[in-house]
Amino acid sequence: MNDLLQSRNIRGEIGLLPIKRVFLLLLIALVTGCNYPGALQAPTIDLVSTAVAGTLAAEGADPQASTTPAYAITLPRPVFFVSGSGGAAQIWRLETDGTTQIQITDEPMTIDGYDISLIDGSIAYVTDNQLYLVDADGSNRRLMVDNAAADPEAEDYFHRQRISDLRFSPDGRMLAYALNGVWILDLTTNQATQMLMNELEETEEGIFPEAFYVPLLWAPDEERLLVTVGSSQGSSVSILNVKAGQFVTDLESNDVLCCQVSWTPDGSSVLVASPYIGIIEPGLWRYDADTGKRKTLAGFGDDGLFQFVGWPLQLTNDSLRYFYTSSTEIPAQDLPLFMMSSDLDGETNRVQLRPDSFSNIGEVLWAEDGSLALIVQLKPSGGTSGSVILAYSDGRQLQNLLIEAQQLRWGP
Repeated sequence: MNDLLQSRNIRGEIGLLPIKRVFLLLLIALVTGCNYPGALQAPTIDLVSTAVAGTLAAEGADPQASTTPAYAITLPRPVFFVSGSGGAAQIWRLETDGTTQIQITDEPMTIDGYDISLIDGSIAYVTDNQLYLVDADGSNRRLMVDNAAADPEAEDYFHRQRISDLRFSPDGRMLAYALNGVWILDLTTNQATQMLMNELEETEEGIFPEAFYVPLLWAPDEERLLVTVGSSQGSSVSILNVKAGQFVTDLESNDVLCCQVSWTPDGSSVLVASPYIGIIEPGLWRYDADTGKRKTLAGFGDDGLFQFVGWPLQLTNDSLRYFYTSSTEIPAQDLPLFMMSSDLDGETNRVQLRPDSFSNIGEVLWAEDGSLALIVQLKPSGGTSGSVILAYSDGRQLQNLLIEAQQLRWGP
């Protein structure tokens, strides 16, 4: 399963928070005969790079994509990613030509999480439970928070001692991170303030969260921050007013709110989507940022149709992009999804943008204008990384960009 959040400043994924201790460690990560009605019945595209084709073929995968570009690639921005090829996973940059790769970090241990400032390209990352800040090219390395002395085997390590989930504010002035709650690091003064502290119940059976806080996603106005709030009963999402230091809105939910989230461009609402079914329900919902009230855009309808939606994006022209499929039955496994467009209600003028579908999706990184998406397609053997596929919304041929990557981020 993926780590809690693989997101940019206005897009992300909600990690689930658990009901029992083992369930906690499982659900804090992302939870990860059915066709879209009226769509082309094209085969699911399982793309893998030819460099790993032999291994994956032995595991049952069918490599279908050529690594020879069918057209010139120009990405809207450089793409940063984490890759473990050749040793401990490090941060890399893929240039806009879709080919040139530059290694940014060279740490002795794996990069556990990071984020990019879209203002100046500064990179914050965690390795060995230490938070570092570097310039866009990896130079000027500064240690900002040092908790390397914490014992990863300690009972309270995960709940109180682990640094994770770094989130730059859109203006690049603040960095939110999790460490026994939510902290805000003011990068203009290098002063960190703890906004929220985890509330934990300690019993003979272990430590259980009454309120376990993790930063999720900054609003476009740079004053509000979505925060995942976990407890022994499930998880929810609330909006924290950073200046006031208090919650201003709780998003309406039952036991669990999942799985991908994005702010609308004007910050008036939040989109939440789920392409999974089980302990969570599939669908697409819009939450009013002032009231937290929920409106269902796609879900289980009166017609008995299950609708599976993932990685939503609202464009400035008042249309939506997302990945979608539907089924009249509860599927036995995750379904392949189609790239779609629709009006803001999630239903009117719903159009399939490409004839192919995508399975084993681990991440999706949309271009801001919805013209393309970078898709991490997980390997059949499992794990949190996979090949990265370039999929244009105008139907151009799919292209393999990277053999193995995870935690995709746009750079400035």
